[in-house]
Amino acid sequence: MELDINEQDPEDMDLTDVVLEYDDIVSAISVLEKRRDELRTRILNALTEKDIDVLRIGDVELRRQKVEWKLWRINKLKAYLMKKDLWDVVESVDRKTLSKLIEKGILTEEELQGTYDVETRYSLHVKRA
Repeated sequence: MELDINEQDPEDMDLTDVVLEYDDIVSAISVLEKRRDELRTRILNALTEKDIDVLRIGDVELRRQKVEWKLWRINKLKAYLMKKDLWDVVESVDRKTLSKLIEKGILTEEELQGTYDVETRYSLHVKRA
């Protein structure tokens, strides 16, 4: 893949050039994101297979971090939150809002059990020494 970034100020460029450069960048990002996802999957599979969480190669460190991801069951959750007059606060399943309500003690993990399933996901962090 080759991307020629025009270093001109967009204000000084013809609109056609700006649109074409924008299209090039959007396309390049799409290709890079797809490749990143492929590499990420391969790396996570290898780390899982070898049962390791940290991999160092030269000055690059990859760290696999386990995250419990709640998959909210909207029908159960909405009914429960409506009873507590909290549905208007949430309005839709928003992880951040629900987490804040739990952090503030307005809701507890225990009382919400049964309104979500948990899926284990992994994030991958890269650090250079």
